[in-house]
Amino acid sequence: MADAVGKIDISRVLNNTFGVIMRHPAIYLGLSFLIIGVPNALLQTMQGGYSSGPDGFAVSTNYSAQGFGFLALMLLSILLQATLIVATLNDLGGKPLSLGDCVSRAVKKLLPLIGLGIVMGLGIGFGLLLLIVPGIILYLMWVVATPVMMAEDRGIIDSLKRSADLTSGSKRMILVLLLIFFALAFVFGLFVAFFGSLGTVFLGIITLVSNTITGALQAAGVASIYVDLRTEKEGTDTSALADIFA
Repeated sequence: MADAVGKIDISRVLNNTFGVIMRHPAIYLGLSFLIIGVPNALLQTMQGGYSSGPDGFAVSTNYSAQGFGFLALMLLSILLQATLIVATLNDLGGKPLSLGDCVSRAVKKLLPLIGLGIVMGLGIGFGLLLLIVPGIILYLMWVVATPVMMAEDRGIIDSLKRSADLTSGSKRMILVLLLIFFALAFVFGLFVAFFGSLGTVFLGIITLVSNTITGALQAAGVASIYVDLRTEKEGTDTSALADIFA
């Protein structure tokens, strides 16, 4: 049973998040660029998602017209997050990173991860309809469900329960962390706004860079939160987490 006294350490999570990306930029930024950045930019371009003019610019992420585009991006996003979660757990545990191994383990878990994403989406979406706050609470409870599934080989419901157990007592700190990540994404958005006013080409390039960085930060951040929660609440050594993938 998790120790409810343990609290997440914001500075350590941030150090771990940016640390793993800086140590392995080719893996984190490269994969994010190929799996999320390029497909997202191509889909937006093909569907007329970029527009600019004297009155400003607009970025459309509505792929409902094709349906397939949204589904493809969702699957790619799940694959990216799972791959980088494995990479983060290995790095923080002092294990060498193998890109092929990280991708392989993510692919093996793809179907359960899709199921987890659907359940989380439905639950959080319904909670947001109930005056927003319940949805936010559910999101904070389930934020580490994906690394739980990857690292502890649990099913969908067990992963959600385990995530709720780990995040108990740390939701406020996790919210602060998520707000920090949101602020970073907002700063990137300002760059998109500035360069978007210069023309469609600039907008496409900056949006590509923004999607790439955001994808890497999201995956590394969630995995780092999971590692810190287990370290603080259960005294789990990071090397023990990485041994799961040995």
